[in-house]
Amino acid sequence: MNPDTPDDLAPRSCRQQDLAGLIGVLAVLEGEISAGAVSPHLRDRIGRRLAREALVRPDPTERELRQAISDLNHRLRYALGEYQDSPPQLPVPE
Repeated sequence: MNPDTPDDLAPRSCRQQDLAGLIGVLAVLEGEISAGAVSPHLRDRIGRRLAREALVRPDPTERELRQAISDLNHRLRYALGEYQDSPPQLPVPE
């Protein structure tokens, strides 16, 4: 997803527990951002971090940030085996 790095699979596998834990953390984070429970400072830091990996554009809106987190969550679910095929982007609510 980073334009300087090929969109290849990681060279090593990840434990199922680790993926499940990250999926849960991302779901909580997305929900907290949606509810307005995340400080602007933390939201901006998360946005900058995801932008660094080209998962979201620089200075994303709140909805763009939630969409990037949701997309990442679903890709991890695919890696865990919850989906047969790579999931399409599922739009987050406004």
